[in-house]
Amino acid sequence: MSILLTDELPNPITQHLKTFSEQRPDWSQTRILSSALSLFLLQNGVNDRAVSEVYLQAMFGDLYIPADDKTQGERP
Repeated sequence: MSILLTDELPNPITQHLKTFSEQRPDWSQTRILSSALSLFLLQNGVNDRAVSEVYLQAMFGDLYIPADDKTQGERP
Protein backbone atom coordinates (compact mmCIF):
# COMPACT_ATOMS: atom_id res chain seq x y z
CA MET A 1 0.00 0.00 0.00
CA SER A 2 1.34 3.43 -0.91
CA ILE A 3 0.37 6.52 1.04
CA LEU A 4 1.01 9.95 -0.41
CA LEU A 5 1.61 12.23 2.52
CA THR A 6 2.13 15.28 0.33
CA ASP A 7 -1.63 15.95 0.39
CA GLU A 8 -1.31 16.67 4.10
CA LEU A 9 1.90 18.72 4.06
CA PRO A 10 2.07 22.52 3.86
CA ASN A 11 2.41 23.77 0.28
CA PRO A 12 6.02 25.08 0.56
CA ILE A 13 7.23 21.67 1.77
CA THR A 14 5.28 19.89 -0.95
CA GLN A 15 6.77 22.12 -3.64
CA HIS A 16 10.35 21.65 -2.41
CA LEU A 17 9.81 17.92 -2.02
CA LYS A 18 8.59 17.77 -5.62
CA THR A 19 11.62 19.74 -6.85
CA PHE A 20 13.98 17.56 -4.83
CA SER A 21 12.40 14.38 -6.22
CA GLU A 22 12.62 15.63 -9.79
CA GLN A 23 16.31 16.48 -9.39
CA ARG A 24 17.12 13.18 -7.67
CA PRO A 25 15.06 10.38 -9.25
CA ASP A 26 16.92 7.73 -7.21
CA TRP A 27 15.34 9.14 -4.04
CA SER A 28 11.88 7.61 -3.59
CA GLN A 29 9.26 9.17 -1.34
CA THR A 30 9.94 6.37 1.14
CA ARG A 31 13.68 7.10 1.13
CA ILE A 32 13.10 10.83 1.66
CA LEU A 33 10.65 10.33 4.50
CA SER A 34 12.76 7.60 6.13
CA SER A 35 15.83 9.82 6.18
CA ALA A 36 13.89 12.84 7.47
CA LEU A 37 11.97 11.00 10.17
CA SER A 38 14.90 8.93 11.40
CA LEU A 39 17.10 12.06 11.62
CA PHE A 40 14.33 13.86 13.52
CA LEU A 41 14.10 10.98 16.00
CA LEU A 42 17.88 10.79 16.46
CA GLN A 43 18.14 14.54 17.02
CA ASN A 44 15.38 14.36 19.60
CA GLY A 45 16.84 11.75 21.89
CA VAL A 46 16.06 8.38 20.34
CA ASN A 47 19.12 6.23 20.92
CA ASP A 48 18.30 3.14 18.89
CA ARG A 49 20.83 1.49 16.59
CA ALA A 50 18.06 0.32 14.25
CA VAL A 51 16.90 3.93 13.74
CA SER A 52 20.51 4.98 13.10
CA GLU A 53 20.83 2.24 10.49
CA VAL A 54 17.60 3.33 8.80
CA TYR A 55 19.03 6.85 8.57
CA LEU A 56 22.39 5.71 7.21
CA GLN A 57 20.79 3.36 4.68
CA ALA A 58 18.44 6.11 3.50
CA MET A 59 21.27 8.61 3.14
CA PHE A 60 23.94 6.40 1.62
CA GLY A 61 21.97 3.59 -0.01
CA ASP A 62 24.19 0.79 -1.28
CA LEU A 63 27.31 2.54 -0.01
CA TYR A 64 26.25 1.87 3.58
CA ILE A 65 27.31 -1.49 4.99
CA PRO A 66 26.11 -2.25 8.53
CA ALA A 67 28.92 -2.94 11.01
CA ASP A 68 27.63 -6.47 11.67
CA ASP A 69 27.42 -7.34 7.95
CA LYS A 70 29.46 -10.53 7.49
CA THR A 71 30.17 -9.73 3.82
CA GLN A 72 31.96 -6.50 4.70
CA GLY A 73 35.17 -6.33 2.74
CA GLU A 74 33.79 -8.59 0.01
CA ARG A 75 32.20 -5.75 -1.91
CA PRO A 76 33.87 -4.60 -5.10
